[in-house]
Amino acid sequence: MVAIKKSSRQSSNLEGEYTVNNHGSSNQDWILRAYRSLEPGNYLREFTSKNVRPDGRPFVSSRPVFIQTGVLNRNSYGSAMVTLGGSGSYDGNEDAAGMSGDMDVGGSCTRVIAGCTLLVGRPSASAPHHGDIDVSVSANPLSGPRFDLGGRESIDSSSLMIGSNNRDDVSSDHATIVQLAFDHNNLQSSDIERPPQPLDIKSIESYLRRNLRSSRYINPEELAILPGKAAWKVRITVHILNAEGNVTDATMLCICAALKDLKLPMVEMEEVEGTGSVVKIVPEGEDDEGMGFERLKLQAHRGSGRKRQSGKKLTLGPVPIPTTIAILPQGTNKSKVLVVDPTSFEEEMSHGNTVTVICNTKKEVVDFTKRGSESKLSLDEMKAVMELGMERAEKLECLLSSVAAS
Repeated sequence: MVAIKKSSRQSSNLEGEYTVNNHGSSNQDWILRAYRSLEPGNYLREFTSKNVRPDGRPFVSSRPVFIQTGVLNRNSYGSAMVTLGGSGSYDGNEDAAGMSGDMDVGGSCTRVIAGCTLLVGRPSASAPHHGDIDVSVSANPLSGPRFDLGGRESIDSSSLMIGSNNRDDVSSDHATIVQLAFDHNNLQSSDIERPPQPLDIKSIESYLRRNLRSSRYINPEELAILPGKAAWKVRITVHILNAEGNVTDATMLCICAALKDLKLPMVEMEEVEGTGSVVKIVPEGEDDEGMGFERLKLQAHRGSGRKRQSGKKLTLGPVPIPTTIAILPQGTNKSKVLVVDPTSFEEEMSHGNTVTVICNTKKEVVDFTKRGSESKLSLDEMKAVMELGMERAEKLECLLSSVAAS
């Protein structure tokens, strides 16, 4: 066991108790990061044995949630950005809408952004009165240290340096010193032989698409323009700006917030001989609210076959709120610890064993998903997970409603 304490000595030429190092963090910080990288299991158990997590949160506490809407006004009809942890905004604005909670001591945050674009297409023959909705998720090397240019996350199983983020850089000299200081024989086999599970973007896309459609959050009949002839196809594009754990919850919340911000534009429908119905999106400056009386008379004079359908906000159902819980090993007696809203390090140490429950304010369980071969829960543990999901659904439903109203 390695015990690291804050030094009480102060430098003679500095007023505070912390020193400034232009090459990175203090010696104490890189020793902690190296200890976490070389012995991640022991590092985690140093905290969980005291009923606390490495970032200072209790097991059932989640990071503060910040939601901003209308962040992509130029190229989308509805957009949002969701941040888990951190300050919640790019410019350090502290009055961004958020859910109060203990600030992440480590400063790491998960941030995703989503935008809604629209297409006009022909509805399917099986559902002529329904529109469609599609979700795509993307990432790049700026999203996290292990993402490639194609958005795929790769894991080097031969490397022990796991649990690092974009800000944690350990020089080769320091790493060599720490490798000599620690005995690799003391590492537990589970920490070496079981590399962390990579983040599968395609499975996240499928998961979001399936639950968005099955949750009744959107009524597909509201996306119809001309039954059997034309309907809206809403394309929701989600980009992971920073992946520091629990990306699934962040993307689901971001999609729900973007749909609350979405407003369908006005469309113009005209019957053309030999072609059928032609549907055009009316630019915002040319809708009925922005047209003068003379232009409206000219529009009506063009023919009775042309008509317009005004733009509208969607009537949304109960928000499907996800709650992800990681299952961490605790000691050698096969006991486990359940932690809410896991960070990237906690997800790596869980080896992909997570549980996600989606609930709404109607006390309904929309979805319950287990991942990993060791994500077994007792009946009491499942009840506790659902209670946490219901409680989180109440809080975040209020947050989304206040953001949409502002």
